[in-house]
Amino acid sequence: MAAPQAAHAAAADGPLAAPPALSWWRRLRWRPTSRAEGLFYERRVLDLLDGSYQQTDVQVGPGRDDFIHTVAGGTPVAPGSPAFVAVPGYSTGSSFLFKLFDGLSAATRLFAIDMLGTGLSGRPPFGARSREEAEQFFVESLESWRAAQGLDRMVLMGHSMGGYLSACYALAHPDRVQHLILMCPAGVGKRPDDWQLPAVLRDPWTLRGQLFRLATRLWDWGVTPGSIVRGMGPWGPSVTQKYCRSRFTRQKQLTEAEVAVFEQYHYHTLAPPGSGEFALKWVLQPFAWPWAPLEERMKELTCPVTFIYGEHDWMDSNAARRLTAAMAKHREPHFPGDLKVMITPDAGHYPAIDQPGSVLRQLADACGAYLPAAAREALLAAARREKFHGVELGDSTAALEAELEKNPLQAAAHEASEL
Repeated sequence: MAAPQAAHAAAADGPLAAPPALSWWRRLRWRPTSRAEGLFYERRVLDLLDGSYQQTDVQVGPGRDDFIHTVAGGTPVAPGSPAFVAVPGYSTGSSFLFKLFDGLSAATRLFAIDMLGTGLSGRPPFGARSREEAEQFFVESLESWRAAQGLDRMVLMGHSMGGYLSACYALAHPDRVQHLILMCPAGVGKRPDDWQLPAVLRDPWTLRGQLFRLATRLWDWGVTPGSIVRGMGPWGPSVTQKYCRSRFTRQKQLTEAEVAVFEQYHYHTLAPPGSGEFALKWVLQPFAWPWAPLEERMKELTCPVTFIYGEHDWMDSNAARRLTAAMAKHREPHFPGDLKVMITPDAGHYPAIDQPGSVLRQLADACGAYLPAAAREALLAAARREKFHGVELGDSTAALEAELEKNPLQAAAHEASEL
C-alpha cells in the first residue's frame, strides 16, 4: 500500500443545524444516503457529548477511496497519557462507542476510527479471496493509518469484529500495541468437535430447516446486513430505526433525543456501497465460528491483553478464559490488568451503550498501571456520571439459539448485525 498522505477535514467541527441541502432530483434517490449526510449525523451524535471532537479522513493508500475516517478529540488531563484507538464492530461506525468518548478523551489521546471499507471510511473494491487476504486488507490499512498519525505505540480497543481485526493487527505488529483490549470479540473460540445444529434445523424437510439452508447459502454468497438495507432502498431507514429502537431503548440505554440521531447515523454508515463488510464469509462461518480461531493464534502474543464481555453477551467468554490461561503458560502478566477477563454486569453485546459507566470503570482498572493518576481519576469521574441500567437483554447464546429455532432467517440477520 502506498505511503499515506496527510489527513484532511471531513466536516466542520462545530454544531450543524440541518442536514445538507439536496437538489430535487437527489431526493428521488433509491437509497436515501450520501456521505455528507453520514458526516452530518455523526456530528449530531458527537454534539450530544460534552467534549470537542474533530472528524477527519486519513489517507492510507493511493486511491480516492483509500482513507480511514477518524474521530479525534479531547485534551488529556495529564501529560504522558497514551494514544487510545477505538475500533467498532461489524456493520457499525465508531460512534457506536460514543458513550465512552468523554471519559476516554479526558484520560487519553482518543482516536475512534472506522476501518477501511466500513462506516464513513472510503469504500474501495474488496478483492480478497481468502481469510489471509481479508485480514491483510484491514491490518495493512490500519498500519498505514498509525504511521500517518505519527503514533509510535497505541492502546488498541476493538469491539466484536473490530476486536477480531484488532487482534489480527496485534499479531502482525505487536511492538506497536501498548495494550490490546478486546470487547466482546468475535472469532476467539474454536467450534467444538461435538457441536451440532439444533435438531429442528437439521431436518431438511421442515420449513425451518429450509430457511436455515437459505440463510447459510446467503452467508456463503456474501449477502450482508448492508446488502439487505441497500436493497430495500427507501425502506432501508425504517429497518435501522426499528433495530436501534428495539435494541437500545428497551431499558432507556439511549434517550429519545439520542436514539433519534443515532438511528439516522446507523443507517448512513450501513447503506454506502459494500466493501469491507464482504470480509465476513472469509473470516467467519455461519453461527460466527471462526475459520482461524484466535485462541489458537494468540497464545504466544507478547503485548498485554484484556477481555471485556457483557454479562448477557452472546459471545463466549469461556474461550477468552481458556486463551488467557494458555497465554499465562508462556509469560507473566505485564501488569494487573493483563490477561484478565472482565464481565460487565447487566450488559449485552454492546456494553459501551448498555452500561458505559461500568465499562469506563473496567477500563480504568485495566489500564491503571500505566495511566497517570489524574487520567485514571478522569475515567472514574466520567463513570460516576453515567447511570446504571437494569437491562434484560436477549443477546445471550441461549436467546440466540431460541431465536434460531423460531426464525432462522431473522436470527442469521441478527447474528451478522451483532458482530
